[in-house]
Amino acid sequence: MANAEKIHIETRLSLTPAELTEIDALKARCDAEEGLDLKLGYGAADPAEALYPAAWLARAGDALVGYLSLEGDETVAEMCGMVHPDWRRQRIGMRLFNAARGAFVAMGGRQIFAVCENASASGRVFLRMLAGQRAFSEHRMVLRADAPRAGSADGRLIITAAEPDDLRPLAAALARAFENAEERLLADLTSASALATERVYVARLDGAIIGGFRLSAMPDATGIYAFGVERAYQRQGWGRQMLAAACALAREQGAPRVSLEVETENSAAIALYEGSGFTITTTYGYYIFSPTLLIIGLDLDEDGRLRPFSDDAAGDE
Repeated sequence: MANAEKIHIETRLSLTPAELTEIDALKARCDAEEGLDLKLGYGAADPAEALYPAAWLARAGDALVGYLSLEGDETVAEMCGMVHPDWRRQRIGMRLFNAARGAFVAMGGRQIFAVCENASASGRVFLRMLAGQRAFSEHRMVLRADAPRAGSADGRLIITAAEPDDLRPLAAALARAFENAEERLLADLTSASALATERVYVARLDGAIIGGFRLSAMPDATGIYAFGVERAYQRQGWGRQMLAAACALAREQGAPRVSLEVETENSAAIALYEGSGFTITTTYGYYIFSPTLLIIGLDLDEDGRLRPFSDDAAGDE
């Protein structure tokens, strides 16, 4: 093993195919160590419009020993990361965190959610050291191989790939479904529709957009995201038909598995997904940090105590 001082951090807006292969290999190693299914980000949706870097790679020589992703907008971002089991306790996670924290705060970012799988003992210890507070949790659910295929559907419900003019009414429908900000949803859908790995779909009932979803092709799965039905049309069977169509589309596109994420408190959605052939495979906690930590930064001294962060300690090389 190389000396910790020889570890260097590389910053990326987007990732090359070779880097994605390295990240997948590191994920497989970390998953096997603790029985995980780590959640990760894989680079900026549109590097030309990125507000801050999207990925940091920690290397010991040429070997990838740590990785962290940061995805979000100018106020809120989601952080995911990992460190090779043989290279832990050498401050790699702290250096990655501080590098991402610094980039986010420098452009005015205010809140980071760090994602940590419940089964990751090492991740939970790290977040406890940073005084991270659990804000909410999500289950990852995966479509069973023996899940029934879609049956007959009501011909009034039509699901098609979204056209540019569909994005605004789709964002409005999802905003009513999620009680979320329409403009933020529109920005997310617009960014996703421009990517080769993302496909946005709308569901029309008698010609009116009542909801939709997007399919995100990841290295080991296709994820169903932004899945929603406008409130006025919920509990009428339309969501079940939409979900069946989403699964069918993912399978047709060659998905090795189909997954989605749902808040642990959303019992109605969980019931829908379980009734459609999905099963819970793991649970992720979303942790937030104090404004002090994000603004001025905190670091750990040699005795494991928090102290003011020094840029020299980050090792952002």
